[in-house]
Amino acid sequence: MNGSNTVQNMDAFKFTLAADGTSLAYQSHGSGHPLIFTNGYATSTFYWRPLMGRLGHRARLVTWDLKGHGRSAPARDMGSVTVPACADDLRRVMDAAGIERATLLGFSFGCQIVLEAWRHFPDRINAIVPILGPYGRPFDNVFDPRVGKVVFRAFQMAGPRGASMMLRTGWYGAKLPGSHEVARKLGMVCNSVGAGDMRPFYDHLGAIDAETWFAMGAAAQEHSAEDLLSTIDVPVLVITGGRDSFAPAHLGQRMSELIEGSRWLHIADATHTGLLGHTDVIGDEVERFLDSLDAKPARQAVT
Repeated sequence: MNGSNTVQNMDAFKFTLAADGTSLAYQSHGSGHPLIFTNGYATSTFYWRPLMGRLGHRARLVTWDLKGHGRSAPARDMGSVTVPACADDLRRVMDAAGIERATLLGFSFGCQIVLEAWRHFPDRINAIVPILGPYGRPFDNVFDPRVGKVVFRAFQMAGPRGASMMLRTGWYGAKLPGSHEVARKLGMVCNSVGAGDMRPFYDHLGAIDAETWFAMGAAAQEHSAEDLLSTIDVPVLVITGGRDSFAPAHLGQRMSELIEGSRWLHIADATHTGLLGHTDVIGDEVERFLDSLDAKPARQAVT
């Protein structure tokens, strides 16, 4: 795979503004059918690199950072850190990149964002690929529904200051000897994913804006796109992992069942890091999915 080359060849970072004036960073590479990659909670674009290496020869690839993550600035208005606002941020990145319609890929929390985009600008979406993520209320199913609710209550009580401590603890904890092996044994990381593969994620934890991160986590828990699923009439590929502790496979299965005509790829051994640990399986299916899009006329905008 040539994932690292694809990233090296990405255009320099460009910036656009969210509705509240926050600076949003994005990058673009290549030409052809536009694919826009929306990151998960507490992540930047690093999880996408291997998959992008598979797709760079056939499509225009666009990545962007959520507010307070990666190269994007902290939110200027914490009241605007909602899932609909994140979908609007995605739309503004499309505008800035000169993209009228695209296939939207979302990872983890990014799945909620690309599904919410369907509510606000469906005529700009050719297809949707939710990967290892829920359609709403993510804390309800973290590890176990009973555990998830306790985790969210603790998260709420911690507030922004506590969120900052959580991020710092994750950043420092990842540096401790044996921490990666513990993450593997707990099923948080695929067995085939090495500590070096996860280093960008661990390092990024120390750079996230805690106040934005806290507001975004609370907003994610308040949001659900379940009411949208039966209305989606573009091609959809749902990807789930059998060992995913953050987005259990039954959620993806239900998502696929509610979206008429959707495709569902289930990888029994994949954890939440499946984009790194099962790149070939995911890449093969995404390429087949894109081939099927190429074989049919593009969705026409309503005028």
